[in-house]
Amino acid sequence: MPLRREHARIALAIIRLVNGALALLAPGVMLRRLGADPRTHGVAIYPLRMFGIRTVVLGVELLAGGSMQHKGKVGVVIHAADAASAITAGLRRQLPPRVAVVAAGISVTNTALALTIAREGMNGGNDHAVPDRGHDPGARRGGPGARTSSLAR
Repeated sequence: MPLRREHARIALAIIRLVNGALALLAPGVMLRRLGADPRTHGVAIYPLRMFGIRTVVLGVELLAGGSMQHKGKVGVVIHAADAASAITAGLRRQLPPRVAVVAAGISVTNTALALTIAREGMNGGNDHAVPDRGHDPGARRGGPGARTSSLAR
């Protein structure tokens, strides 16, 4: 069964809410998951909480109404940047190898879910890209004087 936008939306919302709440409310647990001791790396608690609130807000936003295509596009940028950060941190030995692989894997998965949300928003859920003329304020329905192309303007 192919992954549909609705499944991707709910899965990504849950991932965001769980990881965000953990970083926001229990940053020491998150630090330990990243291979750091919270007593010696306490300075990381502040950025983890910032990451946490951002991630919780993004999760809640996915569950709210609005343009899924836009939310998917924003998610692609955010999660691709997270994946690049995890990969870079792993290559530079700033994270233990296992932690870097897990962090990159989560972010790559999140990027794929966001791509599914964005892609299905762009083509109406079909496998073939179809322009969405319903949201084009310049597009007119058929009838006398209807434009046949954007070049006719």
